[in-house]
Amino acid sequence: MKRGLFRTFDSFLGECARVHEDAGDAFPYLRPDLYRMLGFQPAYEDLPLIAQQGQEKRPN
Repeated sequence: MKRGLFRTFDSFLGECARVHEDAGDAFPYLRPDLYRMLGFQPAYEDLPLIAQQGQEKRPN
């Protein structure tokens, strides 16, 4: 199963999903469109939003 862990903001990708290391070449981050297209679970919108250290949460 291809699994997403949480949503976050990357300085290069912008809003993205952190994915499990079993995702292979997709590890560690995927843009939302690729996350959906590759069929990761749970749905992108259902992933919790977590700001990385030193970053503030940004509204959608």
